[in-house]
Order: sequence, then C-alpha cells, then structure tokens
Amino acid sequence: LGDDGARELARYRAAGGRLTGSVDAALDGADVAVDCLLGTGASGAPRPPYAEAVRALRDSRAPVVACDLPSGVDADTGRVPGEAVRADLTVTLGAHKRGLWLWPARGHVGRVVLGDLGIADGTEPVASVLEAADVGRLLPPPTADAHKRTRGVVVVLAGSPGMAGAAILCARGALAGGAGLVTLATGDPGLATAAVPEALTARVDPDAEAAFDLVAGLIEGADALAIGPGLGRAEGTVGLVRRLVREVDVPLVLDADGLNAFRGEGDALADHRCPLLVLTPHAQEFGRLVGSSGHGVWGQRATLVPEVAAKWGAVVVAKGPSSLVAAPDGRTWVNPTGSAALATGGTGDVLTGLVAALVAQDASAERVAAAVYLHGLAGEEAGRRGAVRSVTALDVAAAVPAALRTIGVAG
Repeated sequence: LGDDGARELARYRAAGGRLTGSVDAALDGADVAVDCLLGTGASGAPRPPYAEAVRALRDSRAPVVACDLPSGVDADTGRVPGEAVRADLTVTLGAHKRGLWLWPARGHVGRVVLGDLGIADGTEPVASVLEAADVGRLLPPPTADAHKRTRGVVVVLAGSPGMAGAAILCARGALAGGAGLVTLATGDPGLATAAVPEALTARVDPDAEAAFDLVAGLIEGADALAIGPGLGRAEGTVGLVRRLVREVDVPLVLDADGLNAFRGEGDALADHRCPLLVLTPHAQEFGRLVGSSGHGVWGQRATLVPEVAAKWGAVVVAKGPSSLVAAPDGRTWVNPTGSAALATGGTGDVLTGLVAALVAQDASAERVAAAVYLHGLAGEEAGRRGAVRSVTALDVAAAVPAALRTIGVAG
C-alpha cells in the first residue's frame, strides 16, 4: 500500500473494521456490498485478482453500491471491455463522469447520485447532462400574437421512390416541434399531401438538373432546411446535396442520405456557409463520414464527436442510446432520455424534423440539444402508452406534445 492507502487502512482498523482474504466469505450474508476496487484511472478489462472480485460482486445477492464508478467501466467513454460490476447505486464523487451516462456503462451504474468533494463551482465541465428544467427554459411558449411565419418556416428535402415514408415522418417531426409552416419538397407530392395535409408540397426530383434552383426558390424566406431522409444516393442527388451545403445561408439539418453524400469526405462539410449546420448521424453514418468502421469509431465517440464538430464547424448529434450532442465551440451534452421504443425505423426521420423546427425558431446548439432530449422523452412516453415493442415512428411524433407537458412547456 502507498502512504494514503496505509493511512486509511489504519483508520478502518481503528474503527473496528475487519479484513478477510476471501471475497466470497466477505460477501456471504452481506446486507450491502460496496465496490471500491478500481477507480477512474483504470483502463481495459479488470485483471486478476480484480477480475475474480468483480465476478463475485456480480454474482452476489447483496445490493451493490459503487464508489465513483462501477469497477470495469471506463469513466470517459462508457466502454465495458470485460468483466464489470453491476451496481444498484453509484455514488460518483466531485462531478459526474461522462462514461456513466453512455452505453453500455449505463447498464451497470444503477441509480447515480453525486457526492460532494468540495470542488469549486467554477470548474469547467467537459460535458453536461441535459436536464428537464434546462430544456424547458429553452422552449418558451408561442406569444399570443404569433402567426405561422413567426413560429418557424421549415423546408424538408426528402423522399424518393420507395422511401416516401421517410419524408412524411420528417415533416411530421417538424410539425410536432411547433413549426408554423412546413414545405415538403419530394418526388411524390401527391402521396405526401395525403399523408401530411398540414404541409405544403412541391415536386422536386433531386437527381434532376433543375433541382437546385427549385430548392433555392423554396427556401427564400425559410428559417431552416432539412435534407436527407429517404432522399436516395443517385449521382445527381449527391451533387445537389453537396452544392446546397456549400451555398445555402439558412440553418441546415443533414441526415441519412444527406450525410451519405459526404461518405469518406466528411472534411468537405467544413466548406458550408450556413449559420448553423446540424449533422445527425447514427453509428454507421458517423463511421462513413470519418472514413472508418462505424462500430470501430463508435466506442471513441466521446472524444471523436467533439473533435469533428470543431473541425467541421457543425453541431453533431451522435444518435443512439445516450446520444451525444457536440457544438463547434466545445460544449458537449449527453442526453439521458430515450428507450428501446426508439429502436425502430423512422424515428431518426422524426428527430430530423424536430431539430429543424426548433432551430427554425432559434438557430442555436442549445436548441439542437433540446430537440434530442424532447425526442427521447417522446419515445419514453410512446412506450408508456402501449407496448415498447409496438411503438412506431408516428407514435413518437404523436407523443411530442405529452413530452412537452412533462417538462412543463405550456404551449
């Protein structure tokens, strides 16, 4: 033991504490087990004898309280590279550890409470956990004299043969987010009109030469443009997306095939001139942007996402369990909302529309983070209304008003 350890051992013995050489014997009949095996400096899978102790804690019937973080969990990335304690309660000290809020670590931490170490309030965090009160303050209700154009005008460029549903879901998300006017630019406006009668429609073939001028005309007077859901990957479509990113001067939300237009060339996104560029990749799309295996880089998202946000001058939403939102100025948020109800096709399209609606009203990174929080909360609400396994993307869009009420947003 070092000096600190020896001193604390002496205090423990002086208080009547007992030592045993067997973890199993210590746990036999225990009312509670406290995990203090490994700290924040540990990396990689626990090695013997710690691995055996971790297994004993995992197999014990006693409730487990983890000190600072469960042993075997990476404090920064949330990775669990081997054996790890599954705690019922984690008392994290001084400040929340980013990894505790990321999966798969979140499956090991149980309830998390913060223990005070006397750290000054002015300490700058590397990331923040979104909270309902903060999100509620970012979403004031519309004023009594509001009209459709003051509530945000959104244009959605989405959909292609066989993928009209993605465009419709994106428009639904924008309407649920409170956009006053939504125009859906798509290849089959008749189908869109029938499915979303509240939206205006325009026929745009994204693979045609005239597409850029058509979209440019539609976004005159618009407050945000969403591009990508179900758009397709034809050569002309890719060229259109890349030109729009270079030339439009309205807040722009890029998802799905909008992101795929930059496959292996994510650095080209830095050429944008819009006042706010928002990227919403899932693991595979993020991997394509950075030119690597999606799952390979996903484990490093806690550091990679803020890096590319700064490099590309974009707000990056790394979608998935415990979504990360990173702004170009270095601010990073971890989203605590969401459930398996969101693990179904189309929910990402709803998020794209929701983000577009909120940034149309206020083009800020905070609004993007608020949209991600609200989307996760709507997923939870949709799951409560029925069976989680039966939730659809339309259910999530329909649950946004209930999610707003949950965080105290009146209108």
